[in-house]
Amino acid sequence: MAGQKFDIHVNIANKMYPITVDRDSEEIYRNAAKLIQRKLDSYTSTYHAEDKQDYYAMVMLDLAVDLVSNKDIEDRLQHLVDKLDKTLQL
Repeated sequence: MAGQKFDIHVNIANKMYPITVDRDSEEIYRNAAKLIQRKLDSYTSTYHAEDKQDYYAMVMLDLAVDLVSNKDIEDRLQHLVDKLDKTLQL
């Protein structure tokens, strides 16, 4: 049923976080938590940091770069679609 909310628990950095999500979005949230955990594991195994917050900051930066890069791609694709639409209307 679309729009139905329910509670899930995701594990990030050995801590469980309760989240209320749409049933249709459950897999997205679980996959996002797994992605965060994989990136944390990668940074902790590759680098030595005095403070765990450094690992969290690097994961956030990594994810933000991915998000911005994808936004740039979407903007470029939209620009191309607009150009195609304009060309086809001629």
